[in-house]
Amino acid sequence: MHITVRHALTLAALGCALSAQAAPVVVFATDFETGIPAALNPGVAAAEGVQGYAGLGVKGSKFAGSMLRSPTGNVVTLTLTGLPKHKFLNLDFLFAAIDSLDGTGSFPAGDFFNVSVDGTSIFRESFANAHPSQIQSYVPSPGLELARLVDLGFSGPGGFFTDSAYALGREAVFKNIPHTASSAVITFVVEGPGIQPIEDESWGIDNLQVTTSRKAK
Repeated sequence: MHITVRHALTLAALGCALSAQAAPVVVFATDFETGIPAALNPGVAAAEGVQGYAGLGVKGSKFAGSMLRSPTGNVVTLTLTGLPKHKFLNLDFLFAAIDSLDGTGSFPAGDFFNVSVDGTSIFRESFANAHPSQIQSYVPSPGLELARLVDLGFSGPGGFFTDSAYALGREAVFKNIPHTASSAVITFVVEGPGIQPIEDESWGIDNLQVTTSRKAK
């Protein structure tokens, strides 16, 4: 089959257009440096300095400046509307496990980080910082554990309870989430029988980004 230069250029342009349509579209992004966006209802969470988390991260995403810090038991809700046509949602964020989160073990057990999309939980795993013997159900994929059981500042130098950090949004569970609606409600909470005041334990997220895509990443 003979293809003229003009037809070749037309096909190339069509290919570029189709590729552009298939590329992920950023529909929400914040690093909390200028406060909390209107689409995000933080409950009682607040933007504050990352302290010793600064510099921890992966290529393209590192803790810096401020993050959103929340006590356990508090629900953070992201509401997105007017989404472009898509087949999938993709989330990305850094996660800070701060102070005495108690994992799955004995009293006061039960600190589970739960992420839901439109009311359906897509991730629910426990995190443990209080003591090395405690059970943490979350097992990070290679390269996603940024720090584990180290003092990152929130309990003060030499504090008994330690902190951990993960590039949690890089886990496969947060990619290619089937979704076609023009709106989405995404919630984040640490829940369970072990929740305590922010002076005892808390969690944080930084560099939160949501993209839509028409093809699986």
